[in-house]
Amino acid sequence: MTYYSMPLGYKLVTSLAMAMLFGCSADGGSTGAGAGGSAGNNGTTTGGGGAGGAGGNVSNVYQPVTASNQDNIYTLQMGPIKLVVDASVGARITEFSYDGTNVLTGPEVDTNVAPPAHNNYGSTYWPSPQSSWYANSNWPPIPAIDNQPYTGSIDTSTKSIQLVSATALIGKFANSQVTVTKTLTPVPESGAIDITYTLTNISTSVSLTVAPWEISRVRGTGGMTFFGKGSGSVTYPSGRDTASFAVTDDNSGILWYDFAPVTANSKAMADGTGWIAHATADNLLYLLSYLDIQSSEAATGEAEVEIFTGINGDYVEIEPQGPLTAIGPGVSLNWKVRWKLRQIPGGTAVAVGSTDLATFAQQQLSQ
Repeated sequence: MTYYSMPLGYKLVTSLAMAMLFGCSADGGSTGAGAGGSAGNNGTTTGGGGAGGAGGNVSNVYQPVTASNQDNIYTLQMGPIKLVVDASVGARITEFSYDGTNVLTGPEVDTNVAPPAHNNYGSTYWPSPQSSWYANSNWPPIPAIDNQPYTGSIDTSTKSIQLVSATALIGKFANSQVTVTKTLTPVPESGAIDITYTLTNISTSVSLTVAPWEISRVRGTGGMTFFGKGSGSVTYPSGRDTASFAVTDDNSGILWYDFAPVTANSKAMADGTGWIAHATADNLLYLLSYLDIQSSEAATGEAEVEIFTGINGDYVEIEPQGPLTAIGPGVSLNWKVRWKLRQIPGGTAVAVGSTDLATFAQQQLSQ
């Protein structure tokens, strides 16, 4: 076992630096604000940074910080918060827990037996749109990105974990070659873990146009998913269970999805405001923040926020996406999502339109 520990000397943060969002790198490597953008001479295009700077008095409860691995299993521990990654299965995040309670589902929850069987669990990364994966189909996920082994390492100075995929092909772009890197960095002063996804075009001649996409599966029963309302309305691809699957607009600027079992695979798509929250039956709040994009920046047939509930198990997929970006040969697309996990205060109503729950989520975003 490899094991590293971070010093305890973090000062408490008392001022708000909310949602610093980073845009593309320009000639000479300078960075400007905004979404997506063109690649600079340094060969990197940045698709956005996660939100959530320091704010309020953040307790030192998120200490100590340790990073370790046992063979293919990599673990970040940050006080009561634990994140576990299985490098042998697409660098899949299999656990995000608070005091031992995991908000992510395991393979046993997915009853689907079609290849790849029982694969819809934990949290992973895909390029978007889904229609780009293969020349003539859009399933299953690209194996080298989604479920084949990654090579892992630990940075002893930052206690970050880095995992790198083998070379993958995105079928819509003939002769394309890409790799995916996932970097998980503890941010104890905000009680957060930043996950940076880097898709690198290692081709010498093929250009790609894709968006970043994170997919996290949480248990549906007893769960409530909600997010900031962006422009436009919620849309539903055909075939959904119209009786049981719907997103509710309470006219407060937040959209709500109250889980119910469905009789048909069902998905909702919407423009958001750079964050998604999910309250669990265990009274935990799973909170994701990332670069807010305009609806016009989303990949064709996709959206900034997507929520999926299927017939093959008790789980909900929470799916933020970044901006559609052109990635030339030798260029990388970086996209950051900030993860937080909090105990919901006692007495807080977990229900559509809950002002207390929405206020609590916004408070945690500001940390």
